[in-house]
Amino acid sequence: MNQVLEEAALAPIQPAGILTTEEVRAYRRPIAWRQVLDFGLVWLQIFAGLALFVWSPGILSYALAALLIAGGQHGLGLVAHEFIHYNVVPENRRLNDFLGTWFFAAPGGLPFTLFRHRHFLHHRYYSTDQDTKTIYRRDIRGLKLLPEIFKRLVMFEYFHHVYSVLRYMKKESRIPAASGPGLLKILPPLLVTHAVIFAALWPIHPLAYFFLWLAPLLTLQMLFLNVRAITEHQPPRSLGGKPGSPYFLGTAGPFIRTVNTNLFERLFFCKINFGYHVEHHLWPQINYQFLPAVHRRLLQRDVFSDPRFGLERSFLSNISKLSRQQDE
Repeated sequence: MNQVLEEAALAPIQPAGILTTEEVRAYRRPIAWRQVLDFGLVWLQIFAGLALFVWSPGILSYALAALLIAGGQHGLGLVAHEFIHYNVVPENRRLNDFLGTWFFAAPGGLPFTLFRHRHFLHHRYYSTDQDTKTIYRRDIRGLKLLPEIFKRLVMFEYFHHVYSVLRYMKKESRIPAASGPGLLKILPPLLVTHAVIFAALWPIHPLAYFFLWLAPLLTLQMLFLNVRAITEHQPPRSLGGKPGSPYFLGTAGPFIRTVNTNLFERLFFCKINFGYHVEHHLWPQINYQFLPAVHRRLLQRDVFSDPRFGLERSFLSNISKLSRQQDE
């Protein structure tokens, strides 16, 4: 119960009367077999990409395999996100964190405890200068979109992100009360799981880990992650420009967007109902399985007429709109 209260405190002010306390409690209880199926499909996509290249090695098959693998790796991060909110095994935090760390976060290159620390700060401060997530602040209008894509495909964005996180950790270490986990705590799961992946891919080729796991993870996966983050939190410029606003682009309030998806986008940008981002920020303690029900309730109550909450038909259509904006 303390964790539910803690996460509710991270949410923005919720529209009154949308969900009852009993409904929120019920939505904390996931259907176990469905989680096994949904999470297993993420790994199945990765295995399908690997199998495609093993079955028919070549430039075209590698490109297709890398896309599938990177989409699955991005999915590992989305599943890990459910674990950091204690939403997968809410009645057993130790088991929840063990599974989330070793089977999803670490293989996807995410230090679980640091991810949780920074993500909770994101929930508390999103759209402000204290937000730990900053990628949605990039200006992608016009030709600026192409350099942003290029930086991700050459791994620049990944190493820039690592450098920024390390600087943030060093800054936090001077304030013990606010400090997150140290390197000695977050590195072992990453090193062990990636050593296992290296060994598992060795029979394919001695360098298979680098071109079938690491390359997709640091390039295409970063691109998919960033497209999603920009879609979730970059507001239309028409909503901004308010004098004295503490929020990004000068909006009247912190901005979140829910996005509908198609099958193609679910392969790469959005798994386990992650497009329901308004719903998640309002109730981060609710399991992903029940976000569509919450979404329907928000539509019934016309919540999306509030300018703090955006609604878009797809990730790619939203990126296209944001890139075609003009200064207001």
